[in-house]
Amino acid sequence: MKVKHFLSALEHKRIHQAIRSAEEGTSGQIVLHISHRPVEDPLAAANHEFRKMRLETATDKNSLLIFLAPKSQKFAVVGGTTLHAKVGQAWWNELIALLTRHFKESRYTDGLVAAIEEAGRALKTHFPAGATDRTGQRDIVEE
Repeated sequence: MKVKHFLSALEHKRIHQAIRSAEEGTSGQIVLHISHRPVEDPLAAANHEFRKMRLETATDKNSLLIFLAPKSQKFAVVGGTTLHAKVGQAWWNELIALLTRHFKESRYTDGLVAAIEEAGRALKTHFPAGATDRTGQRDIVEE
């Protein structure tokens, strides 16, 4: 799929709502980062953006970043060290498999929403919290 078709197929409002809902009642943060550049190693690029956005410095180290590189048709998911320790590698593998299944069927928004909902469940289980002020937080970043 061409990049412009991919981006126009994404339902930003639906994704934004899914992130907001997933973050309710948790101290965790979820960010979708869409890179407009080709990427050879999506995991390295995701980790770079995770650090650049200072998500690794979150108090609970429980942030999650979904990184998409449509030009390269690649993606990665990374998270804070405490989140990783709580959910384990099998959970991350399942999250990647969930996204992969949806993406192979060209159901990009559905895949992202499903992954965000799953991330929200994990965050609420391991990092419950009251209302968190996320004023000014960007949950979808395109560069």
